[in-house]
This record gives sequence, structure tokens and C-alpha cells, in this order.
Amino acid sequence: MNTEIKLVKGTHDIFNQEIKYYQFIENNFILLAKKYNYCEFRTPILEYCCLFKRNENDSSDMVQKQMYTFNDLKNRNLTLRPEGTAGIVRCIINNKLYNDQIKAYYLGPVFRYEKPKHGTYRQFIQFGVENIGLDNVYVDVETIILSYKMLKSIKLDNIILKINSLGDDETRAFYIQVLKKFFAKNIKKMCKDCQKRFEINPLRILDCKDTKDQIFIKNAPKIGDFLNKKSKERFEKTKKILRKLNINYEVDEKLVRGLDYYSHTVFEYEYVNKMNINIGTVCGGGHYDNLINEIGGPKKSGVGFAFG
Repeated sequence: MNTEIKLVKGTHDIFNQEIKYYQFIENNFILLAKKYNYCEFRTPILEYCCLFKRNENDSSDMVQKQMYTFNDLKNRNLTLRPEGTAGIVRCIINNKLYNDQIKAYYLGPVFRYEKPKHGTYRQFIQFGVENIGLDNVYVDVETIILSYKMLKSIKLDNIILKINSLGDDETRAFYIQVLKKFFAKNIKKMCKDCQKRFEINPLRILDCKDTKDQIFIKNAPKIGDFLNKKSKERFEKTKKILRKLNINYEVDEKLVRGLDYYSHTVFEYEYVNKMNINIGTVCGGGHYDNLINEIGGPKKSGVGFAFG
């Protein structure tokens, strides 16, 4: 007797009217990316696991508990890509695309093992851009402007831009020690994830969504108070340019993003719908200094963002 085969949990079919919404969003994003001189890159869905899990001290939820990883028939450790940035960087390194500046956009499915809820799937489409090679505030701001224009192009008017600075390596190393000292007295009362983050990367504790842990997190030292001169000047210049361009923002000093490779400016957009309900984050990204070098390339900086 034949049994109807159901969808895999956390996936969904896209057809009829819904596919038109997808096409509307994708077409608008691609048009704007091309106007900003980005070129399309298509990388494989399958990558070696070590591309994403580059060391044992990566504290992001994505690496720790959300990746679909398996050994193939020849015992090679593979992962269904959970995000697009690392694959773009690998492609640039493998093909030695070491021009002064590479501007790439990508579009395709990514996979994360998380609890499915309204609007969240285990397989979803991600659109993103990566601007690699130049390290200055203007490249960071241009990337923020592009993401802002993309959201406006699909009629999301009530958006909130949140920004923060994670500083340079020196700033973060010092701030991490400050956080360890602050959380040490209460860490045993916090969730198991935070206890693990405390050992690997205390910065990640600030991203915890457990309501019981918020009691401890709300009084945590703010990274803005520990930025060194170089990092502070860079962030102040970023904010000044955004104000000059009339782009409203909020500084959220607990914003650390979900991946460990970010430095200096990071940002997210939250969307408030017509019923005044905050849908949450619809886009996120930021600057990174060490990712390309971690994956085996030269010391180059980049900045990017992605929509899910």
C-alpha cells in the first residue's frame, strides 16, 4: 500500500502567488546590486565542513548546533551551507581573485537545523552581498546604504536600523576579559548555552534570548566604553556619515551578530509591520577583518549583509 510522502520538517513548497512574492523581492535586490556594480557568484550547496567550522572555539549557534553535517561514501566530512559568506570567500581564494576590490552578490538555499516557527524554516533562501578588498568607513557605509535601499525597494517602510561597533582585535580581546570578570559570579545561574559561551567567547552571551538571563545581561559593561582610539574614531565617522545621509539608526551595544568573524561596524534591520508588531531581524551584516585570512587567503577586509 502506497503511503503519501510528506515534506521534511522545516521545509516548504513555494508556488502560485507566493512564488511571485519571491520573484518580486529577488528581482529588486538583483537590480540594485547590479547598479552598485556587484557581480553574481554561484557557489555549491555542499562544502567541506571545515569551511564553516574553522576552529573548536567558534561559539556561534550556527556552528555549534545548527549545521547539517555528514560523511559521504568516501568518508569526507561535508556540510550543507548554513550561510553564504564563507563560500564566496573560498571561491575568491581558490580562483585567486585578488583584485583591489571584489563585489559579489549571491542568491540560493541555505540550511540550518533550528526549531521551525512562523517565518523560520530549516531550508530557506538567502540573498547577500560581499564587498571585499578595501578597508575604509565609506565601503562600510555604502554597504549599509545598499541594504537600506533594498528594503525600501520591496516597500518595507517601517524599518529600524541598529548598529554597533565590535572594535578591532585589541578592543575585543580586552572587552572579553571585562565580560568574563562581570559574568563570572552569576554564570552558574545562566543557561547551558551561556555557560559554554563563557568559556569560548563571552561576547556571544550578549546575544542570548533566554529571558531569565536578561536579568544579568542588561547590566553588562558596554563595549562602547572600551573601544580604543582607532575603533572609536572609525565608529564615530560611520555614524556621522549616516546622519549626513539622513539615515536614521539606533546604537545597540548588545548587538554582536550571530557569527564570530565580525569586527568594527555590525548592523541589523528590524521590521515593524502595519499592525505595529515587531517581526524581528530581516537583514544583518557587518565588517570583517580576519575571515579571508582564516580560510587561507591574504590579509584582506570585507563587509557584507544577507537577507533570509
